[in-house]
Amino acid sequence: MNAKIKCCNKQKQAFCTVTQSTWRELGRDRKEYRCQTSKMAPWGLIGRAQVADACEQTHNRFKPPKVHVVTLKAVDIRVTVRGFAARVDASLTYHNATDNALELEFRMPVDEGAAVYKFEAVIGGRKISAQCLEKKKAEKIYKDAVQSGHTAVLAREDALTADTFHLALGNLPGGSQAELQLSMMMELKVKTDGAVSFTLPTVLNPRYCPCDISPSQHTESVARTGNSETVIVSEAYTFGINAKVQGGHVIARIASHRESLNVELSDDSMSAEVTQDSGGFKPDHDWSMLVYYTNPYKTHIIRESGERAGTGLMKDDLVMVNLHPEFTEESYSHRNEILFVVDCSGSMHGDRIQSARATLLLFLKSLPTGCYFNVISFGSTYSLLFSDGSQEYTEETLKKALGLHSTIEADMGGTEILQPIKQIYSTPPKPGYARQIILLTDGQVFNVDQVKELVSRHAHETRVFAVGIGDGASTALVYGLARAGRGHAEMVYQQDKLQLKVMGLVRSMLQESAQDVRIIFDVDPPGGIKLIPKNPPIIFGGQHLIMYVRVPTSTEVKSITVSGVVGNAEFKNCYSGSDVVTIHDEEKTLHRLAARAQINEWQIDNEEDVVEDMITLSLATGVVCRRTALVGVDQDMKPVGHNPEAQPIPRTRSPGVSFRSMLKKMRKKIYFNKESPIKSRAERDADGDMGEEAESVSEGHSPVDCGKNLMSVVSLQKFDGSWTLEDAVKITSLPHLLLAGATTYKNETSWATSVVLAFLETKYSAEKDEWALLANKAQMFIARCGDDVEALMVAARKVLAEN
Repeated sequence: MNAKIKCCNKQKQAFCTVTQSTWRELGRDRKEYRCQTSKMAPWGLIGRAQVADACEQTHNRFKPPKVHVVTLKAVDIRVTVRGFAARVDASLTYHNATDNALELEFRMPVDEGAAVYKFEAVIGGRKISAQCLEKKKAEKIYKDAVQSGHTAVLAREDALTADTFHLALGNLPGGSQAELQLSMMMELKVKTDGAVSFTLPTVLNPRYCPCDISPSQHTESVARTGNSETVIVSEAYTFGINAKVQGGHVIARIASHRESLNVELSDDSMSAEVTQDSGGFKPDHDWSMLVYYTNPYKTHIIRESGERAGTGLMKDDLVMVNLHPEFTEESYSHRNEILFVVDCSGSMHGDRIQSARATLLLFLKSLPTGCYFNVISFGSTYSLLFSDGSQEYTEETLKKALGLHSTIEADMGGTEILQPIKQIYSTPPKPGYARQIILLTDGQVFNVDQVKELVSRHAHETRVFAVGIGDGASTALVYGLARAGRGHAEMVYQQDKLQLKVMGLVRSMLQESAQDVRIIFDVDPPGGIKLIPKNPPIIFGGQHLIMYVRVPTSTEVKSITVSGVVGNAEFKNCYSGSDVVTIHDEEKTLHRLAARAQINEWQIDNEEDVVEDMITLSLATGVVCRRTALVGVDQDMKPVGHNPEAQPIPRTRSPGVSFRSMLKKMRKKIYFNKESPIKSRAERDADGDMGEEAESVSEGHSPVDCGKNLMSVVSLQKFDGSWTLEDAVKITSLPHLLLAGATTYKNETSWATSVVLAFLETKYSAEKDEWALLANKAQMFIARCGDDVEALMVAARKVLAEN
């Protein structure tokens, strides 16, 4: 199991990873261990010795496994960005300072959609190259090699979550240095602001293990090769990141919200070199880079040539289609049942819950009239705003929701995400309404597959949209749920960007689903075209869409047509064969990304009849899936650290103590803060926590100075989308008489609403995507009052400009 260790660095917390049998042996003598150093290596949870050091028995009591520090000397990352794909080559250098050969294992975070395909180790000038094999076979090869004294490497995906990889190195000779090299491909999507975003996960947060994960499952996930324990890095190591951007796109600029980068742009702006500045990268957060192309929304179609000697997918050419379809406003529907599910577990404390609270306010104010909604808060338990189910969006229900908004805190314990989702699906959707779920979470759980499977079973009746918050959030959970629920997902690494990402998802959510989607390739000779994955993707207006198509090498593509129906309108996008750009890439980036996309879909389906196909595709492309692994053995090197007469330490089980009971005790000890007792939503209501502050917000009396920030303006908007003249005076700081007599109008409130909209345009133009739905709602109010919306807006802009 995973047990949290107290660490003197409050920014990070370490794991102790041991096997189930070891925990049974330790029994009640299990203790918390205080780390003596403050820096944890996010790239390696390393350190187990051979059998003789596994566990020591003294007077029928057991001591914890001995820690052999294998020093992390350097991390070197090379990133190559080509258009909307990236290749990452990670090199990790470790030094075994002991005199003994050690067997080591560690975990590293990866993006859920990353195609991991290469693993090598260089030890003493000798290279061990791993190959992709069926997992059980690979594990047996590794185990046999280590037992016989040979140096071996093994890399495989976590048994429970696709965004964590386990790497093992057996028989690292004493005094030697090992350079471990891992390579992967990643898709890059165009974000709301037009940036192509690249994020390198470097933080592996503790994952909450819910009650419905069995000890055997959890143990298999975290300790497949034996006893191991966290190694705390006591001395500095180097962390270098270098990136190249190339691939036929004109680069406008390259930036980062969190990193200080040195960017050298070529004279023609077609390529760039990016390095970290002299201050270096501190690996306490995920590294990110934003690439702005001059025309990111233009359709790009790339054809990557296959391997003539390859098999399966690798033999054919692979076409990657990048689209940005646009739908008309008529595609937006008000007949939605929208469920806002917010993570209130302890790990959401601080800026995360504050941003979630502000986002909930923006969400509530942006809902269209006529919809149904509910708010579900969850942690170790869950609570519904409306216990009887979703309620119609009215002034009264909005007022109650605003009361909840003012009291929401990260005080609900662990992250039991499965139960609230089950509760939602236990009742059918409102007849005639499309049910949509939007989830906000920091996504640190182990039962990802359970949740994805449940969401997938109900995808025909409920769409799921997800937002991951903060460094180390599980991309397997966030992207996996959106894929299973036929929705869309975003990751947010800066909390102040949360509102922007969520409102972008809300706009997608309010769109009607695209029906009868057809992707037609006109080719010569006909036939042989295969979409990967085989099911057409979910299409949302304004969102970056990536599709992969397998094409025979001798086939000419004449045209590509993507069409479908949204609401009562048909959309159709046609592209000529001349738009297709052919490339030759030795690493077969697009082929491997297509394989990963297909594997992800199969792993969501979780059907036995696709297991053989999944393994075949994984072996052909080298892309690791849950059923395969990368394994390599140095057969030529003289066996080290091998003692055929060594006997394993005898193991005894402490009487009366079960592993499951200890697991429950550890959960209580780790995830609940005694100084901040958890209250249910009902208990907080009974204590009067939704009193004066909630009332002041719902009545429009914001505690923040009006107009000073966007949220204060949002909080003053009424249920029908309007602002009063008094609101406009507070927001703009203009005299009441000036605003009242500035122009002619049929309705004073519609004029005041126009003034506030003009104020938003003037002061918060950069945040327009956040308040766009509010503005639509306000304009509909003005129109219902019988006023000319554009005429009032022109007058309002003039008043603000002159004063």
